[in-house]
Amino acid sequence: MSTIALIGPDGAGKTSVAHGLLGACPLPLKYLYMGMSIESSNVALPTSRLAHRIKVAQHKRSLRNSGQPVPSEIHLHGAEHRTDRRGRLGAIARLLRRLSEESYRQVVSWVYQRRGHVMLYDRHFVIDALPPPSERTARYRLTDRIHHWFLYRLYPRPGLVILLDAPPEVLLARKQEVPGEDLQADREGLLEKREYVKNWVVIDATQAFEQVLATVNRTIVEHHAAEAANG
Repeated sequence: MSTIALIGPDGAGKTSVAHGLLGACPLPLKYLYMGMSIESSNVALPTSRLAHRIKVAQHKRSLRNSGQPVPSEIHLHGAEHRTDRRGRLGAIARLLRRLSEESYRQVVSWVYQRRGHVMLYDRHFVIDALPPPSERTARYRLTDRIHHWFLYRLYPRPGLVILLDAPPEVLLARKQEVPGEDLQADREGLLEKREYVKNWVVIDATQAFEQVLATVNRTIVEHHAAEAANG
């Protein structure tokens, strides 16, 4: 069965379109978040949930100790909570958590596919990881290089990638908490990755939501029909 990854920079409308497709697409879609954010995950290992709660508690304590206000909701999407003080054992534990979580979600995907579902991925681990600039790769920790090798060499890639694209000023208007330069860098990085996936479609996300949804829906249906025709 088909596997479709819906990707795009923050503010492109990935999650909204994905949930809209569940009611609009004639195919038996199954939604699965395939990104790093445990907060956004609809499927995750209990150990990942626990590790996330510990990180939130540590970040709150760090804010209190530094005299900063502690917001009612803590989102760990950015890098402000991260440190390099975890050491070798901490890096290994982080690697094992990442590999186990990514493997678990892929197994869940396979189970749904065996049941006849077409998988709709919100983000995708492989697309997020590829390709890191070589100069950055050389500075990676050993555990990060192992993780990248696992995703690049072993992790299944989606059959179709749909990139929702929009200029940074549009993204910034929708996602004001993310710096504009980060949104632009994210967008440029995604646009550079099309050569690493066989089937890649870019859709203009500045259109009205209904039009974006209809275009994505049509793209998925046509892709699935082509796959079925090719056996």
